[in-house]
Amino acid sequence: MSLPSELAGEPVKAHTPPQGIQAYRNLHLWMVIGLAITLLGFAPSYFMNLRASTWYQHLHGLSATFWMCLLVLQPYLATHGRLKQHRRFGIVALILAGMVATSALAVVPFNIQNAVEGTHGAAATKTFFYGISYFDLISVAGFLIAVLMATLSVHKLGDHVIWMSSTVFWVLSPGLTRLIAFSMLYTVGLGDVTLLDIVFWTSFPIVALAVYLMIRLRRAHPALVLAAIGNAGIWIITPVGDSATWRAICDAVFLLN
Repeated sequence: MSLPSELAGEPVKAHTPPQGIQAYRNLHLWMVIGLAITLLGFAPSYFMNLRASTWYQHLHGLSATFWMCLLVLQPYLATHGRLKQHRRFGIVALILAGMVATSALAVVPFNIQNAVEGTHGAAATKTFFYGISYFDLISVAGFLIAVLMATLSVHKLGDHVIWMSSTVFWVLSPGLTRLIAFSMLYTVGLGDVTLLDIVFWTSFPIVALAVYLMIRLRRAHPALVLAAIGNAGIWIITPVGDSATWRAICDAVFLLN
């Protein structure tokens, strides 16, 4: 399976397949990897526990999952001569993107409430909840920028593909973290490893993948640069989570009571 090459600048015609679109014929297969990580990562805590999940968990879990499904479906439709359906699902994607971002923001107050009320364990500390809220805000901002730029660059094939595909970098960390955490929990146990540790270390393959794609494409595309910098923000998640100033801001802005 070969990686798609970059074809930035090719105009998308209204009724004919854009020139060079077959360079992305395998893109949907790569997106399947992200979908699989999401499904496996959220299976123990969400998909296998649907009745106990709250409304905001349903909204976020389902919207994020459907988004990953669209990242598989859309390049498949576009590269298999079904551009009409591709454009229709593009409208659905805009609505779904709003749901993903809104539901992600809805989770933040509950994280802050968990931190304040002490409803956390050794693996998920107060620092984790405050720190992960900081990264959630970065992820939502990066995700929305990527979707906006993909929409604005719809008439430039390469840019449109890269911006839209880069959204996977903004939604991959939660699923990958959970996948590793539950894999350890059900096998060797977590021991002294915390969720902060797992979040920190899982950021490296995500950043490395963004850098690798820039090298492979021979271009530091803004979508990949933004994704790499945004995910590198995880590297300061612990000091941010420990920051009294950041905690005070979160309490003032997000605390439900």
